[in-house]
Amino acid sequence: MAAFQETREDTEQKVFVHLLSEIERNPTFTQRNLARELNIALGLMNQYLKRFIAKGWLRAAQVSPRRIKYFITPAGLKEKGSMVRDYLSRSLSFFRDARQQCEDVVTLCQHNQWTSVALVGHGDLSDIMMLVAQGSTLTLKIVGIKADFSNFDAVMITDILDPYGAYESLEKLIHPHHLITIPLLHITRAPKESLL
Repeated sequence: MAAFQETREDTEQKVFVHLLSEIERNPTFTQRNLARELNIALGLMNQYLKRFIAKGWLRAAQVSPRRIKYFITPAGLKEKGSMVRDYLSRSLSFFRDARQQCEDVVTLCQHNQWTSVALVGHGDLSDIMMLVAQGSTLTLKIVGIKADFSNFDAVMITDILDPYGAYESLEKLIHPHHLITIPLLHITRAPKESLL
């Protein structure tokens, strides 16, 4: 759940930074076009704009009965800078932690003489694992939760959006000593089942 919460917060922060940047660049945007560009609902866009005005990050001026012009305030510029800094810091921290834990997985696989590992979950963590495993003897393949795991020595959960959901589905199919979870995902396993 913690990984999901961090991902949700990162996604929201990206939207906030993009929204503030677009307002700074083009104060005469339309809410509908910007919502489409950010891939969020129009109602959510309106809610964000109201929240930004309430926090003092934006000012709004009525240009016509159906048109509002938004201006980013000095407080909004300061907050945008803070969000960018926080996002970059968290991203680098996530990458460092994930890289180290993926290196531990490679070591575990080499120790157990596993050569073929399925990665369940596509995204940043599976990408990091693929990078870390380059140059090793491991063959990695990103698969779905309903894949045939019989040709793999082990299965690693790399789903950061719903890691525990993936674990619950896989624990019935994969022997606990061949199901790899990393601490970053905060999956609670019985102590005798922990691999890292």
